[in-house]
Amino acid sequence: MPWRVRTTLENRPGILAEVAHACGRAGLNIVAMQVLGSGEQVTDEFVVDGDADELSIARVFREAGGAGIAVTRIDDGRVADAPTRYLEAVHQVLEEGRDVEEVLQELLATEPPDVVDYAGHDVLDLVRRGGTTLRISRAVPFTPAERSRAQALLSLVSDAGADLPLLAPSDAAHPFPMVRRATLSDIDAVAALHGRCSVATLYARYQTPLRMPMTTRMARRLVVPDHGGVALVVQAGLDVVGHAVVEPQQDVWTAQLLVEDDWQGRGVGAMLVRQAAETAREQDARSLTFISADSNDRLLRAVGAAGFIARVERHDDQIHISVPL
Repeated sequence: MPWRVRTTLENRPGILAEVAHACGRAGLNIVAMQVLGSGEQVTDEFVVDGDADELSIARVFREAGGAGIAVTRIDDGRVADAPTRYLEAVHQVLEEGRDVEEVLQELLATEPPDVVDYAGHDVLDLVRRGGTTLRISRAVPFTPAERSRAQALLSLVSDAGADLPLLAPSDAAHPFPMVRRATLSDIDAVAALHGRCSVATLYARYQTPLRMPMTTRMARRLVVPDHGGVALVVQAGLDVVGHAVVEPQQDVWTAQLLVEDDWQGRGVGAMLVRQAAETAREQDARSLTFISADSNDRLLRAVGAAGFIARVERHDDQIHISVPL
């Protein structure tokens, strides 16, 4: 059974040999190790394997000169070296759409562990690109190396796509908005779109009142949908004025649209409907069902303006408008 042991040791030659010798006498195999600090004393982290409980392991390291010892049970998946785990975490956030806070909590092992001989409780405040703070806490104190790694990871995934150029503002040659697939650089613009929409418009899209501001986490899921979905945005100048998510739900492809109030009635909805249908057709869908609140007549007009003959069904407080592809 693998255990993670974190201990403070004197920063002098031969101390690691003494620790290794003590582990060997106790039948503990050191399978991984990393140094997490420097100075007169150094914090080292070991992964050991052997038939011993946490109290016995803590005693071995204390007798070898360790102090501030924390012993936690881990699974085999956490034995990989830290650089590999952090690189895999970046992939999970950027490519798989996982929430960065959840990923960091896994990396830093913040779940309540079986801990022996730790002192106190520690808090880690990380700064996002927008200036907001992400707070993570755990029983075992964070080392300077962990703090630096966590901040670097958050900065990396927060800045991803931030430097990609947005489309140039509309000019006389291109006076109309255009529809395109959403990217990570649209997170802030999609959040701003929701902030400009009325309560009625948001209710028609989500069929529930949205009583809180759009968070970065929510906006990210709208531009990188789960389960194979595709997000579309309508760009007018530097603003996103429309948004749609096309995704499979069981055996049916569905779409939900949002158009900013000031842009309603100007053809933006029909543009989104046409591009949503094309997106679903690319996924070999035979039909596409648009879902909205029961009172949303604008959606039905947008489907008609896009040139589709639709079948309309009402389900409780929702309207389902299905079009063949």
